[in-house]
Amino acid sequence: MSVNQDSTETTAQAQVKPSDQAQPAKHFPIRGVRIAIRVLVLVLFLVDCIRLLILYLWAQNMVSINFGRPQLTAGLSPLAGLCDLWTWIRTGRMDPILPASMTIVILGLVMSLIFKRSFCSWMCPIGTIFDGLGHIGHHIFRGIHVSARAQKILHAPKTILGIAVLGIVMIVIPSSVIISAWSTPFWAVSDMSVLRLFVRPGVPIIVVGACVLGASLLLGRNYWCVGLCPLGGIYGLVSKASPTVVVRNPEKCINCGACSKACINRIAVDTSTKPIRTVDCTGCLDCMAACPKEDALELRAFGHTLPLIAAPLIVVAVWVGIWAISLAIGAWYGTPTTALIEVGLTMIG
Repeated sequence: MSVNQDSTETTAQAQVKPSDQAQPAKHFPIRGVRIAIRVLVLVLFLVDCIRLLILYLWAQNMVSINFGRPQLTAGLSPLAGLCDLWTWIRTGRMDPILPASMTIVILGLVMSLIFKRSFCSWMCPIGTIFDGLGHIGHHIFRGIHVSARAQKILHAPKTILGIAVLGIVMIVIPSSVIISAWSTPFWAVSDMSVLRLFVRPGVPIIVVGACVLGASLLLGRNYWCVGLCPLGGIYGLVSKASPTVVVRNPEKCINCGACSKACINRIAVDTSTKPIRTVDCTGCLDCMAACPKEDALELRAFGHTLPLIAAPLIVVAVWVGIWAISLAIGAWYGTPTTALIEVGLTMIG
């Protein structure tokens, strides 16, 4: 190699600024914190599912112990929560039997308004389970590649279903019907009836479950939350108004594509020129965790950059705050009688 060539290469290397090179980002461990919160919520939810199952068996005279009526399992009947919320807004009357269902829906809506669809990616136990299945599928099948157009088609059902559910709740079902339903035995065990579908599923549930499981494994991601969950569709619409967004800085971006590859919803973060406001963004911040370049992606709210630690603080603060308010106003613990529960369990079999 000639002296001139050595001189040229040395000059070229000197012109490459350290700021233009990918460096391991010293981020706050956002992904680990999010997983820890999700696992905590999942454990609490599963404990309440076991309590609900024991209550079911106790009412059937199959066991002699009874740990009381759990509340987190009220999230198994989100349609009841939406109906309760709309009835409360319209009439000021609150469900005396299973108000926790409404509180959990309010939690999801508030989290979506403040910090994208963060309920889906930070708290929802069903989403955590399906994300785990999608993760397994990704390692087995590596995920089937689909075009951007096909992704839009795959993602659309949740929003369509969400709008349809809202229409049914707000227009089709009168509040008087919901108020009357509160005193019925079936309403008192609505979450048990959903849990029973998982414990003793019929053919339709098995077919739907197999399709969702198959899609999640083949696509290498949680297809229930990505494309089918109507509640996620509603939260996505609300999240459009959220002031908290991920913003790409083109001047610092090195175009490695790590952010888009890490995104479970396949959002094109690496080519975005505007704040990410799509209904598919769940605020998981996996894109920021994967980014190797400092400040190439930023979390912003009202035009101000937020540190990553703000994300779990917001999630936990909203969670605890909504729960505390619900306790104060009597919107967490219901008052179903044992007799009402027993009659309801007889009805669902």
